[in-house]
Amino acid sequence: MIPVALDAGSILTRTVEALSSARTLDHVTAVVAEAARDLADADGATFVLREDGACFYADEKAIGPLWKGLRFPLDTCVSGWAMSRSETVVIPDVFADPRVPHDAYRVTFVKSMCMVPVRLEDPIAAIGTYWSDGRTPAPATVRQLEILADTAAVALDNLELRGALDRRAAERDGHAQRADELEAAIHSLVHDLRSPLGAMIGYADLIAENMESEKSARYAETILRAGDRMSAQIERMLSIYRITHNPIVPGPVDLTAVARRCADELVARAGARRLRIDVEDGLKVVADPVLTETVVENLLGNAVKYTAKTPDAHITLRRVDSRHPLSTFVVRDNGAGFDQSDAQLLFRPLTRLHSAEDFPGTGLGLASVARIIELHGGTIRAEGVPSSGAAFYFSLPVPA
Repeated sequence: MIPVALDAGSILTRTVEALSSARTLDHVTAVVAEAARDLADADGATFVLREDGACFYADEKAIGPLWKGLRFPLDTCVSGWAMSRSETVVIPDVFADPRVPHDAYRVTFVKSMCMVPVRLEDPIAAIGTYWSDGRTPAPATVRQLEILADTAAVALDNLELRGALDRRAAERDGHAQRADELEAAIHSLVHDLRSPLGAMIGYADLIAENMESEKSARYAETILRAGDRMSAQIERMLSIYRITHNPIVPGPVDLTAVARRCADELVARAGARRLRIDVEDGLKVVADPVLTETVVENLLGNAVKYTAKTPDAHITLRRVDSRHPLSTFVVRDNGAGFDQSDAQLLFRPLTRLHSAEDFPGTGLGLASVARIIELHGGTIRAEGVPSSGAAFYFSLPVPA
């Protein structure tokens, strides 16, 4: 008999390969529903999408009809319960559980079920598996379904990213070139990294759970931790993409307060380093509060990073002119600096003037800052001298 873990690995491998080439939502839901049924040796499986306050049963693979194409309120379905609470649900007897809408199940073959949310943080879907007899799936089976859900989340996020790119292609504006560069860079990184990362984490999970050697299990756990760190980095890149493609909502922003709050966090994380960040009093702008915070975090964080080798690091944020409607501010540091001839390269995605070994990073922070500044009608430029520091001048709307 082939070991269960190997069967599960084969199914997951097949699924990862199929999802890596998926270009439509229908393709994703069909592949995942089939994989769920196979993994759980179930009589049926469904893929349920969260749509505002409803559960949409997008696909199913089953011995009899279930609810494909139907929508139900989120608070009336087990799938809604699982997504709302970010919890996996195992129900050995659907007619003995108060969370189950019994009338909806009486016309089906279902006697027991398992529902797994897709993405634990803010679930976007759920995978249901069903049996015609009373059954409680083994913990290993439930875990394999959760790994499948992680893979499905990657595929759905890739579809979202691809759709956003298609929409943006038809919305050219005066800053189209920089926007396209940023989109292309993030698309390339996120899409190309997610599929192999999902497979790596999935296999490491299976290895860790079936490893007899304590040493080998530690190796698998190390792979998992590294994968989790990489996944977090990918999510940070995607969050930058999402932030800069939402409509801006300008409002009064206390730039001094935002910068000092950010500075306090950076100084605290610096530990024993000698690091001083001075922010001028009374800096006010009229901008999107979330995007303004992103600008400040990136510019101050960039300065902290490039002063890492400076014994007595000093960073300042101040206003250099008070003209209306746009005022100019500058973030200045005494760090590594750069050659002035390379100044424009700083704002191009994935462009780095220093090695990743010396100063780690994604090469997306300053490109994102430039995009945000442009969305507000402002400009940004940089001045630097090698080994003597850098200054970033940016303009934002200010109160009349």
